[in-house]
Amino acid sequence: IENTNAMWKTLNFTLLFLLILTIIATVFGHSYPSFSRNNTEFQHLVLHPDPSVGTVYVGAMDRLFQLDGSDGLKLEHEERTGPVNDSKDCLPPVNEFNCPQARRTSNHNKLLLVDPKASELIICGSIHQGTCQKRSLASIKEVVFLTERPVDTQYVAANDPLVSTVGLVVEVHGREKTVMYVGRGYTASHPPISTRHLSSDPIFSYEETAKLAVAGRLSEYDHHFVTAFTWRTYVYFLFYRRDIKSASREYRTYAARVCLNDTSYYSYVEVPLVCRSASSPSKTFNLLQAAQVGQGAGRDCADLLGVFSNRLSSKDNSPLDSSALCIYPLDKLDQHIDSTRDLCYTKDGGMDEQGEVAYIEYEVKSSCASLPLNTVKAYPCGSDHTPSPMASRAPQEAKAVWQTSAVRLTAVSVSVREGHSIAFLGDSKGTLHKVYIGQDGQVKVYANMTIQPNSPINKNLLLDQNGAHIYIMTKTTIEKLPVAECGDHLDCQTCLSAKDPYCGWCVLEGRCGKHWECQRRSVQGQWLWSFNQTQQCLSIQHLSLYNISRGEKTDITVSVEGLPTLGKGEAYSCFFQDIETPAALTNTGVICPTPDASSVPLIEFVVVTLSLRFLNMTVAETEFTFYNCSLVQQLSGPRPCKGCVSSRWRCNWCIHQHVCTHEYACSEGVTIYNQNVINPIKLTPLSPTVKAATTTAANTTTTKPPATSHLPLSLVTACPIVRILNQATTAHTNVITTDESLGGDEIAEGHNGSTRGFSDDMETDRDHLKSDLRFLEPSGEVECPCVKRVQDSSLLPVNVESKVTLVGQHLNLFRDESFDYDCVLDIENQLVVVDASVEPSATQPSVFIISCQPCQYGYNALIEEYAVMISVRRKNKFHIDSAEDLYVTLFNCSVGRRDCSRCHTADPKYGCVWCGSAASSRCVHQNSCNDEVQHTCPAPAIHFLNPVSSPVEGGTLVTIMGSNLGQRAEDIQNSVTVAGIPCSVIHSRYEVSSKIVCETTSSGGEKSGQASVKVRGGGLGQSAQIFSFQDPVLSSIFPQRGPKAGGSFLTIRGQSLTTGPPSEVSVLIGGVACMEDQISCLTHGSNKTGAHSVTVRFGGAERHLQGLVYHYTPNPNITVAAPSKSFLSGGRIIRVSGQNLDVVQMPKMRVTLSPPDTLPPRRRRAIVRRTKGVLHRGQDYQGPLKRWRRIVPEADCTKGTFCQVKQYESCCTVNSSTLILCPTPAVGPEARRARVRVHFLMDSLYFDFSNMGNEPFSYEPNPQLYPLNRNEPSKPYHHKSGTIISVEGENLDLAIYKHEVEAQIGEAVCSVKTLTYNHLYCEPPAWQPTVTASSKQDGVDSLPEFTVKMGNLNFSLGRVQYESQAQSTFPQEAQVGVGVGASIVVLIVLIIVFTYRRKSKQAMRDYKKVQIQLENLETSVRDCCKKEFTDLMTEMMDMSSDLVGSGIPFLDYRTYADHIFFPGHQKSPLRRDLSVPEGQRQTVEQGLVQLSNLLNSRLFLIKLIHTLEVQRTFSPRDRAYVASLLTVALHGKLEYFTDILKTLLNDLVEQYVVKNPKLMLRRTESVVEKLLTNWMSICLYTFLRQSAGESFYMLFRAIKHQVDKGPVDAVTGKAKYTLNDNRLLREDVEYRTLVRTHTDKVHIVANGGAMNQTVPTKVLDCDTINQVKEKLVEQTWKGTSYSHRPHVDSLNLEWRAGVAGHLILSDEDLTSEIQGSWKRLNTLQHYKVTDGATVALVPRSTKHHLHNNHDYIPGEKTPMSADAEEEGVRLWHLVKASEESEPPKHRRGSMRERGGERAKAIPEIYLTRLLSMKVKHTLSSLVIHIHIYHILQMYSLRVLDLG
Repeated sequence: IENTNAMWKTLNFTLLFLLILTIIATVFGHSYPSFSRNNTEFQHLVLHPDPSVGTVYVGAMDRLFQLDGSDGLKLEHEERTGPVNDSKDCLPPVNEFNCPQARRTSNHNKLLLVDPKASELIICGSIHQGTCQKRSLASIKEVVFLTERPVDTQYVAANDPLVSTVGLVVEVHGREKTVMYVGRGYTASHPPISTRHLSSDPIFSYEETAKLAVAGRLSEYDHHFVTAFTWRTYVYFLFYRRDIKSASREYRTYAARVCLNDTSYYSYVEVPLVCRSASSPSKTFNLLQAAQVGQGAGRDCADLLGVFSNRLSSKDNSPLDSSALCIYPLDKLDQHIDSTRDLCYTKDGGMDEQGEVAYIEYEVKSSCASLPLNTVKAYPCGSDHTPSPMASRAPQEAKAVWQTSAVRLTAVSVSVREGHSIAFLGDSKGTLHKVYIGQDGQVKVYANMTIQPNSPINKNLLLDQNGAHIYIMTKTTIEKLPVAECGDHLDCQTCLSAKDPYCGWCVLEGRCGKHWECQRRSVQGQWLWSFNQTQQCLSIQHLSLYNISRGEKTDITVSVEGLPTLGKGEAYSCFFQDIETPAALTNTGVICPTPDASSVPLIEFVVVTLSLRFLNMTVAETEFTFYNCSLVQQLSGPRPCKGCVSSRWRCNWCIHQHVCTHEYACSEGVTIYNQNVINPIKLTPLSPTVKAATTTAANTTTTKPPATSHLPLSLVTACPIVRILNQATTAHTNVITTDESLGGDEIAEGHNGSTRGFSDDMETDRDHLKSDLRFLEPSGEVECPCVKRVQDSSLLPVNVESKVTLVGQHLNLFRDESFDYDCVLDIENQLVVVDASVEPSATQPSVFIISCQPCQYGYNALIEEYAVMISVRRKNKFHIDSAEDLYVTLFNCSVGRRDCSRCHTADPKYGCVWCGSAASSRCVHQNSCNDEVQHTCPAPAIHFLNPVSSPVEGGTLVTIMGSNLGQRAEDIQNSVTVAGIPCSVIHSRYEVSSKIVCETTSSGGEKSGQASVKVRGGGLGQSAQIFSFQDPVLSSIFPQRGPKAGGSFLTIRGQSLTTGPPSEVSVLIGGVACMEDQISCLTHGSNKTGAHSVTVRFGGAERHLQGLVYHYTPNPNITVAAPSKSFLSGGRIIRVSGQNLDVVQMPKMRVTLSPPDTLPPRRRRAIVRRTKGVLHRGQDYQGPLKRWRRIVPEADCTKGTFCQVKQYESCCTVNSSTLILCPTPAVGPEARRARVRVHFLMDSLYFDFSNMGNEPFSYEPNPQLYPLNRNEPSKPYHHKSGTIISVEGENLDLAIYKHEVEAQIGEAVCSVKTLTYNHLYCEPPAWQPTVTASSKQDGVDSLPEFTVKMGNLNFSLGRVQYESQAQSTFPQEAQVGVGVGASIVVLIVLIIVFTYRRKSKQAMRDYKKVQIQLENLETSVRDCCKKEFTDLMTEMMDMSSDLVGSGIPFLDYRTYADHIFFPGHQKSPLRRDLSVPEGQRQTVEQGLVQLSNLLNSRLFLIKLIHTLEVQRTFSPRDRAYVASLLTVALHGKLEYFTDILKTLLNDLVEQYVVKNPKLMLRRTESVVEKLLTNWMSICLYTFLRQSAGESFYMLFRAIKHQVDKGPVDAVTGKAKYTLNDNRLLREDVEYRTLVRTHTDKVHIVANGGAMNQTVPTKVLDCDTINQVKEKLVEQTWKGTSYSHRPHVDSLNLEWRAGVAGHLILSDEDLTSEIQGSWKRLNTLQHYKVTDGATVALVPRSTKHHLHNNHDYIPGEKTPMSADAEEEGVRLWHLVKASEESEPPKHRRGSMRERGGERAKAIPEIYLTRLLSMKVKHTLSSLVIHIHIYHILQMYSLRVLDLG
């Protein structure tokens, strides 16, 4: 049996594992082949024409993919097709020269077609005007055809991503060539439908007639093409567009047809398609989303399936979510198109009853005609004399077979199988709907599958060539799904319940599959269709027997309805689980014989599967049960007989053999039949589904005590009839293993017989099967012999001889002459056997009284009661059935009753008494007491008091522990005292004899004494402990203040403070509890500050601290903490600043290291919870976070990974109320890769460093310092006095500043001067420091040690020895001799050293001087930058406000054009009046009109320009004048002017292609260049005036304002503030501004005509007179354009010092300063003009000034130069030209030399001026860059107009 059970368990685990795998596969679903990319958008999908190849091609945005469809959509090749530089307005090839506006543009895949004949893949994108290319089907990387310079007819697809394009590759029969039909929406002048060449040059082009001609505007006919397909000899296009002919202009869907052999589109006909709602006929769906043709059984039968959506309004073609599926038979559609064609050919397009039905579309100049009737037959596809293109007003209608309003349908695919169609519909939410469409019109959605949530399914929904798989594409994912998963349904029931029209159950093949996969599908009943509601799986309807005994042999009749017939030589088999038996075929089923008993396992019962199989396929199955009566007996426990006869199996009980058997009668003795068998003679089989009614046995009220086998057993053996048996070595007498119950042969078979075919799930262990037993309540008298109950009491005292009497039933069935029985008791795992006598009852014949002989019992367990199971057995045979609750109870009075009071309070049923004298008394049973029974208990004894003190007010609970403290609380109610004071007993807390709790009363003063207890009727007991009544006194408290948030530790001093129990001592401060710890306590938070009284409660008594109060202060607050770095070793001082910091008692700094990634979920939740509680700044900190201190390593932490949370703390020092100094704690190296969090613990407050630091806190690697003498560390370092000690190391300045480093030599400090990453420089004391007395030693060890302290790190870098001249130990004579001998050498050495040191010191001084200069320069530059930035902001505001007031002096367009066309002329020549004599005026005007007509002739004008340019005398000036005159003449006809310009530019391009293209537009050698300039000027005027002009003007004013702030030399042009370093004025010129802000102003009076105004102006006292006049003119006429302002030379500057004092100022006069040959220009300082002076600008009246008359010559206005010298006198203003004279040209060297001289000539001091100017220029340059970008963009757009 054990071997069989092990085998069954192994099989059970195997099946369980397989079951788990099946459940996982079911839950998580299938893994379908898929391909996805998130960096692009899939747009088209096609398949390889050869199904055996299985390649899938995907066209996406900027990419092309080639996938292996047979290998899980594995990526084979990927090609990038974009983005590229392109523009919709540019023709390919696109480059920066011919298309400057080109931008990086994504390439959207517009067409992806397969040419099966050429084995090529056609790809068309949206870039380069929709050009196409051919690639090889074998590899998309191989480009077969690509045109670099396509012509207009080779632009195939739409160049707009939002415009649709469809295509179709067709092999034209008879012409042996392949063409491509293309339909595209409107983007330019390309035809909507055209036929493209694929096998003849030029590839992808179309003939002029091979297109749909549209005479109207193409934008009106904006086609949105959906698909194109061929059927029979036609090509069909499906699209929707506006109905131009209707008044509503609604969008409608059309179907257009063209004959395949029609190359000129004569046969073009289009008809509207209407999809009408079946439920609401007035509702239509007019926007076609996708369509596909479903081919029927024959090639002449096909249907068009289309999914439609409706739209929002007539102005919007965007579809809504309401959609429908409509089906159009192509035969009817063809008939409708043919009817339209016939009406237009022969009946003028009309019908008598309907009017005009057919008409000519697209505004083509044609009309329907009345041609002969034979025209239709003669020209079915039209000809050049037939009307076209034709259209129908009558739509082709269809009713929606399925519609939905929840989602928009986007794709459709159809498969026709076995006379019915299955449509696959994709929607906008990523769901695939499977729809069954029957021949009878039945439509049903049988499955829905979500592909990608909220991602629309692309309309390229393709079935493979075999129809077994479908390819579904969304924007980012492609999946290959089987159309049906019949193989997933493993049984018939799930197959039929799937309701999948593809699937059905192959009965004799035993699998779910498609119809064509079932081999016997043609035979009736062999294939059950899943979609048929009436089909049912084969099943077993009835069995002749549903259960039999394991050893029975019989035939089972199996009824199966609809069992298929078999062929010759074929037969069915019966299988009981996996045990095969032959099946005999009957009319209603089969007959199956049962298997041998050896094949059935030895268990109570086993439910097997009875299956009917054909070969290895199961046809039908049901459950069948084998049962085993022997195991039913074993599993019935103490009631084997009742378990046998009440089981659900046909088991009977043999009383004498004590056997449960399936046999009808026993071999001898009485047989008790099963209660479930109604008639023992005629057995009725029980169905396995029937359950017998059950009853539940009553629960035992006495709990069985635990086993105590470890204690020695001491049982009374005085009675000779008692036999003690060892339970471990005694066989269970109720389990019969003799031949009477089971034969030996049967046992051998059970062990060694084959159990093949029974799985472990049918094998159940003993306990499990026992729980499955069901007992029936007997309907009549119970017939099984049994022991029912214990008569009288079941209590048995220990060590007392007792007799047990039991009541039994039906013992007479044994038919014994003498009743030989034993009583068996199980005491502590040992059996006690006692002889028993049996006597029948006098009143009830079936009842017997069983008396166990008297005996003493005992047990060793220390429990009061011990339940012992008792049973009765036949003498040395088997046990009789016993009740479930058949127990006797042993009890021991001594357990738990150690004193007299407890013994007297025992339950009277036990009969316990206090026996013996005072020395050896104990509690025993009354029958076992041999001494005197004590009825009165001794005096009470008090063992312990708690507490031993109380306040004098009382109210303290005192606990008294002892013995004999009474039997009830009333015994000591008023007899308890402490120190002579009554104590009130609390009854609820009294414990019998052992514990008294009482409350003290007021004592009236301090007292002490013993506690006493007087028991009523007994003696008096007193305690050995002394109890005291005390009066506590409070004297002081420390500290006397703390933060209101609490957390301060207080210490209260006084007298008798330990009064009462510590748990009842509490401290209150202002009414707020203080957590106390004996005499110390921890304050809680308060809601207010100020003084609060201190109260201590001792239980119910209170004591107040007199004369002292506790002050709650405002909470400490931290605002700043720095620095934010520390070494790993710690010790760096963090300065924590804030307010009220001196009230903190124990400030701490805590560093928490946690893993850098997220914590595990459980720990993470704990931390988050604490974060919510205490991590906020300023919140209360409720004690130490012990949970944070735990360091728990993670189980999955790999080596080298930081997976723990660690904390480190350091104590801080309070420096003042605003400063706390916290040394950083030392951490481990893991801090470098951990997440570091720093907090400051201010008693109960908690502050996060991240809330107050400028950057997160971090730990850096520890520094390393090398010994001073690295080569020989053991030797001292020799230091020369006056020098600096340099220490080398690493990581020195990562987390410390130089002032934090402590360096010492002995006891003296070495001052740290510099600290870098690798060096530490410190300045030692001048004299060698001494060492401490304790460290002084002889010799070298007495030298001081050089130590460096960096935080917690201390470095000892070696001893230091100062170099000094030691005292000579030689005699004086020897010294003189050595000195004389070495005098010459010393002198030479001194000279060398002196020279070296002098040069070294000089070099060091120079170095320090340069360093100081650089620092000063840096400081000055920084200050200057700050000042200039401030000035810049002020000046920008002033300038902006100035411009708002004066405005920008824009020229009007006419003046602007005159200046551009005719530069240098004051007035345009065309504005002058025509000075012609009156008599000739008419003739001249007529000639001018004729000239105008000639200029309007394109040919004449181009010839004229070319003829003029050929002339040698035609100068560049003449070309410019002719171009300007032509511009003025053609200004009113800008389009004509642009066309002429385009033609001339084309000619110019061709001319320069032959020459040098780089010189084009570089020189004005033709009229077209000036024409282009004029044309650009016309186009840019508005842009300059509205956008760019203001920025340019502001830039000019800003630069001029900046330059005018400082002196400008009028002769050399050099300025203090300039953008050009060559024009930088290097000399410091003293000057001042003659104006004071808001007070004194320089007033200017400008007199000219009627103009007289006073204007305040800023000038410099170093300005020349002309410079002053320029500034005055600028300020006065700032709102006037420069060309309209008066010239400076036309004005005089007059200084008006008073009423009569007027003085004309000039640059040169008699007062000018002359020094030799130098003459200085006069300035305001020369004339001593002061602040507040008034000057006036008055016009000159002497001569005419040529500057107003001569032509303007462009160029830079230069200052006075040396050429202006007269008579050898040289002029100068601020600096003389000779001071900065340049070397002669012949002496100038290379560019490098000149650059070096220039660099040397610019002192560093002038860098600040250049910098200030550059800073402001940089800010202004941003404006000009933006506007230059806009100008270039506008220029690019205008140049595009030339095309």
